[in-house]
Amino acid sequence: MRKGRAHRRRQQRRLRQGRTVQGDSGRPCIDKTWSDLRSWCKARGMPKTKLTLAYFPDTFRGMMATKDMGTGEDIVRVPESLLITASKVKRLLASDRTIPWTLSEHQSLTCWLYTESEKRARSEWHMYIDSLPRDFASVPLFTLSGTVPASNIAMDTREASWIMGHLPYSVQQKVGEQHERLYRDWVSTCRFLEELGLEALVAWRRYVWAWLAVNTRCIHLGQPASSKDSMALAPILDFLNHSEQADVTTFYDSKSSQFVIRTNRPFRKGQEVFISYGPHDNRFMLLEYGFVLRQNPYQVLELDHAVCAWVDAVKSRSKAAKRPGAGLMQPADIDALIATLKQHSLWGDYTISLDDLEPSYRLHAALRLLLPAEQRDVTSKQAIALWDRWRRGSAADSMADGHSADLAMQKAISAWVGAVCQGLSKLSQRMLAETALSSRPADAVDGFLVQCLHTVWLEISSIAERCLDKM
Repeated sequence: MRKGRAHRRRQQRRLRQGRTVQGDSGRPCIDKTWSDLRSWCKARGMPKTKLTLAYFPDTFRGMMATKDMGTGEDIVRVPESLLITASKVKRLLASDRTIPWTLSEHQSLTCWLYTESEKRARSEWHMYIDSLPRDFASVPLFTLSGTVPASNIAMDTREASWIMGHLPYSVQQKVGEQHERLYRDWVSTCRFLEELGLEALVAWRRYVWAWLAVNTRCIHLGQPASSKDSMALAPILDFLNHSEQADVTTFYDSKSSQFVIRTNRPFRKGQEVFISYGPHDNRFMLLEYGFVLRQNPYQVLELDHAVCAWVDAVKSRSKAAKRPGAGLMQPADIDALIATLKQHSLWGDYTISLDDLEPSYRLHAALRLLLPAEQRDVTSKQAIALWDRWRRGSAADSMADGHSADLAMQKAISAWVGAVCQGLSKLSQRMLAETALSSRPADAVDGFLVQCLHTVWLEISSIAERCLDKM
């Protein structure tokens, strides 16, 4: 039956208000930067795609199918001429081929993007560069990298202090490692450009922007375009949003020298098409890409910091004991336990998963070895011997004694997990209050970053409280 005039007026009103009309259909984005980029790619040999930029109610902006597609159809093909790889950067920059190329792929792409972005409209790639974000304010490193090159994270502004103070402990550590890589890349690139006799890097903030653009937007080629290239920058593709349920295949087609995205299922016209960045939890997504998923299936509590803090506390109590030799393990004994875990590759990566709300094997094994450090009259050698028998599945000298000891250990592990979850629950409640929309900091902290942090702390609170409910 034909729709009436009133229906058509309501439909037009929804479109003017920016709302979609049919299910998950998008609304095409009328954007000059996008249309210029598409024309530029077409002029350089890129085949017509079956995607266009569009607005969606949940993901804001992404790539929409322009027609119905079946399984196994190619959605987009990017020719090698539009792929920026380290090999191509080497040919562009290194006129003196006698000097060994020492930059990594990430360093090479960052160096290229830095130098090309300085040229502005004079760069033949300016249409692509203009399509990149002007900043990466929702990536914590963007602010924490500071205004000048330095080996340590910059904490000289209220904004940086607030961000660092509201990151989970595991993310604090990893953003520090991330900054170390960024600074090393800057130093290595400066030294290399000097050897080539090329213009030195001077703008730290431009380099940070370029480094993060590569980190958040590069594609992995799968079957490399050459024996040396495994990653590339590619126009158009960085508009695709991430989903852990993406139903596409990406690969480099060496026969046609094109990077291809192909469907694994049918798509309707108007649907959003996603790619997958991999099976990552929200802390990783925030650290590396500057966004989180509202329903991320890979939710875990990361407890490395809790284990290390507990070890430090036990060592401190041991040092403070009035009679150090009276039955308590000394710091050197505890270090022997840690060395044993490292020897068996069981030091670190301690988690509790949302799936079963149980300590991972790594955490369970570590606690079995470490918790005896709080018991009197247990030596490190005894603890290691008992733990090694448990690890090998050997029978106890006495079945009754073995069962009793195992129950006691299970109770100790449960008590340790409960105490940690209590602390995380309390901490997360404070963080949720401080990242809530109503209490957003008045300074320049990016609003979307604050929302992402709120989601991360909501996950931590949920898992911690569910673990407590289970006990």
